[in-house]
Amino acid sequence: MLTGMEYRRLVASLALGMALASCGDDATNPTTSDGDPSEGPGLGTEGFDATGETGGESEGASTGEEVKEPLCDQLDISLVIDPLVAQGDYYVEPGLAQMLFTLVRETGARVRVLPNAGTEGIYQSQNDCFALAGNEPGDPILVFGEDFVVDPAPRDALACLLEELEGYSSPLDYGDGMFAGLMFPVLLDDRWPAEGAIGVPVLLAGEDNNTYGIGGMYNRPGMASEAYLRLVADDDRRRALAFTYGEQADRIETFGVSLSPFSRHYERDELDIASALHDFTQSAIAACAAHDEPVDKSPELACKRLDILFVIDGSGSMDDEQKALQGKDGNPPVFADFTDALLEQLVDVEDFHVGVVSVQPDATRLHTHSGQPLIEESPETDCGLPPGQRWLVGPSPTLEEDFACIARTRSDMVEVPMRNAAEALANPDNAGFVRDDSLLVVVVVTDEDDQTYMPSMEIRETILDAVGGDLERVLMLAIAGDQGVYEMPKTTCGGPYGTAVPGRKITSVVRSMRDRGFFQDICEDDMAKTFEDLLAAVLSVCTPEP
Repeated sequence: MLTGMEYRRLVASLALGMALASCGDDATNPTTSDGDPSEGPGLGTEGFDATGETGGESEGASTGEEVKEPLCDQLDISLVIDPLVAQGDYYVEPGLAQMLFTLVRETGARVRVLPNAGTEGIYQSQNDCFALAGNEPGDPILVFGEDFVVDPAPRDALACLLEELEGYSSPLDYGDGMFAGLMFPVLLDDRWPAEGAIGVPVLLAGEDNNTYGIGGMYNRPGMASEAYLRLVADDDRRRALAFTYGEQADRIETFGVSLSPFSRHYERDELDIASALHDFTQSAIAACAAHDEPVDKSPELACKRLDILFVIDGSGSMDDEQKALQGKDGNPPVFADFTDALLEQLVDVEDFHVGVVSVQPDATRLHTHSGQPLIEESPETDCGLPPGQRWLVGPSPTLEEDFACIARTRSDMVEVPMRNAAEALANPDNAGFVRDDSLLVVVVVTDEDDQTYMPSMEIRETILDAVGGDLERVLMLAIAGDQGVYEMPKTTCGGPYGTAVPGRKITSVVRSMRDRGFFQDICEDDMAKTFEDLLAAVLSVCTPEP
């Protein structure tokens, strides 16, 4: 007689098989990150046993043919499951089993899984579920196979854990802190993940990461993605990709896209969880196959044109930073020195546009007068731009003075720098600022965090829309308060220009640009040093045409 768990698994497996048969191997991903994965082996699910009761043999083992070499050595999958998902979706366990068995069979890698709820502790079974996989007491890592051979035993342990997770109860949290459930095992268990393995966070959320419920200071997309890349992948994006699943799940989607172009995100109301896992398997196989290929450096561009957008905080606390940027009150002319050095080292630059917008909500027209948006336009505040033109054009003998005029912004206490960067680029009043063949450089200067309601992924996509969706045509630099690292988050800092609060949302948007995003702590260096680093970033992607 079947137990309740076995019956449930059988019903779900049969339903899953029919669902996948109807959608085939060409399931589409409605909300993927930008950039298609390189071509890799197909899913190859022919012969897959939905019950997981049988293993497999290496191709050629019984025919005398040459045995295949694994595409990569090891895939370490951090499985974080919101209890709401375990309670409400019968397709979770068979969908996971199909993905894990297929990865073993198609990549030949050693596939390990560490399951956890969204909690700061490592989730330990009270009913000794791990023993079903033959694990020693205290060993929560499940090995689903290697060398193209599946081990079916861990599936029983996984099913047991999912059933137990339905009764998850804690006085501290609801088990929906996805970043905590991902990162704390990395920090607390020296066995996880293995050195050199490809790290695969699989975050199955009911909605999104519960940012504020658990560790709101450090459980942010930018901080979690930086820590995961550094601690797991040695900052090698070939060794990290994420599967994220939730409802209006902007935070976990931002985390995934920050790791790798192989990451994929799926919204609950657009694709069921089993189909999403089935679709993601192809991306994981492609990442495994590409893990040892040469680092894909950003292509060098012949930067004949640059369009530089400054988003400058105009609140009262930013007076010193503004004076430094403009070269006022004895400060070196930082912007002028930057453009002079740029032209000296990039001799093929034909021209560049310079636009300025403040951090004031809904004020996204590029500035033509000093003191905008709070100070009304008048002949006294006019910066002398040609009629109908809302940006400076350089080189120009008056560029330093003109920039000092438009860079003097004035704004209220509610500050939305990242939202304004995106909306200024999309504002039809600023049409013509970004050219079709230019490098877009976005520079944000603020001592506060972004207080917008606008999702980070919407900000990212709006900025990329300005350059036709081409991430290689963007450089973003944020000069703001440093949030620290996951192991040691920071609070308010003090520096050359006063105090600043951590730019946590700002950092999340910047890191979503991957190697095209840069962050400078406004409390650490002065503006001159910061713009030296910006110059180096521009030069790193720009080269004269042969």
